[in-house]
Amino acid sequence: MRWFGPLAVLAAMFAVARPASGQYPVGTTVTQTPHNLTVPAKSTDGDMVGQIADYNEVCVYCHSPHGGFGPAPLWNRATPGGPYDMPQDVSTMIQDGQPTGNSVKCLSCHDGTMGLDEVVDVPLGFSGPTWGVAIEDCEDCHKGGNPPAGLDWEGVFLDTDLRKQHPFSLLYDPAGNPSFNPIAMVEAAGLVFFEGKIQCMTCHEPHTQMFRPFLRVTASGGTICLVCHTSNPGESTAHHW
Repeated sequence: MRWFGPLAVLAAMFAVARPASGQYPVGTTVTQTPHNLTVPAKSTDGDMVGQIADYNEVCVYCHSPHGGFGPAPLWNRATPGGPYDMPQDVSTMIQDGQPTGNSVKCLSCHDGTMGLDEVVDVPLGFSGPTWGVAIEDCEDCHKGGNPPAGLDWEGVFLDTDLRKQHPFSLLYDPAGNPSFNPIAMVEAAGLVFFEGKIQCMTCHEPHTQMFRPFLRVTASGGTICLVCHTSNPGESTAHHW
């Protein structure tokens, strides 16, 4: 694999700008977030060994520098097959029958059907084993404050039963529904629609932990909920903060 131009510069930065084995600093770049899978891949801490293949490149767990596969350019994971039980609380808005758009990309890790290191285009020169450990296995250990000083992964495994999750792949249409703010107001506050739809990346920015967990807007005091909702909807879904 030969990388050129800006991608080569980014690759070099991500290859060297890694936190120490097993530790994530709090930061705003992808290298400083749990989406940097080189950290657990390089860990020498007990049960972490042999869980994720070490590709020595941060981006490659999601991205391929040439071509790409699945639902987006430069994407390096297969499209998850589902099928999914979609969220049920969709108000008056129209929801797709199955996940669409960038939500499919998120589910390729978060539905637990594929291993975190299962990429389509393995970096040139990689000769080690791949393990195929799914995200649900991370949650098995990283929950309830364990391990000490470790990351809590509770809630990151969504499964294919999404009925109690926040609606997504959903056309945001506040017309005639006083419970939702106008589109322009939502976008001005920092959230993003994709072809007019709410997708995972409407609320989440996967490359930064400026607002945990990977949010575009702070969750403090229900702020992110009130970007779309005219009043706090409460914790009616499993996917809340």
